[in-house]
Amino acid sequence: MIRLAGPGLARLGATAEVAHSGLPYDVPQVWSTALSGHPIGADGIAYHARHDDAEVCYALFERSADAIAEAAREIDLDQDWFWRVAERYRVGLAP
Repeated sequence: MIRLAGPGLARLGATAEVAHSGLPYDVPQVWSTALSGHPIGADGIAYHARHDDAEVCYALFERSADAIAEAAREIDLDQDWFWRVAERYRVGLAP
């Protein structure tokens, strides 16, 4: 996993603008393509979320598909975790 945040940005010669720029996403897509093709063969990129930079997001490259397994799936959004996230960001579901 390539950490496209913190000191990882400087190591790559990048700035936080790579992950935090707005539309269109030309710059992040160019970086993603370059990092995906790098000989290190990383499975993906870790970066800070644009709307909450305290959270880390993961973009996984196609080559990582065989290394990933779904442990569980929740389709019922009427769960405690969902409402905790909604409360944190002060959002909800429209009726």
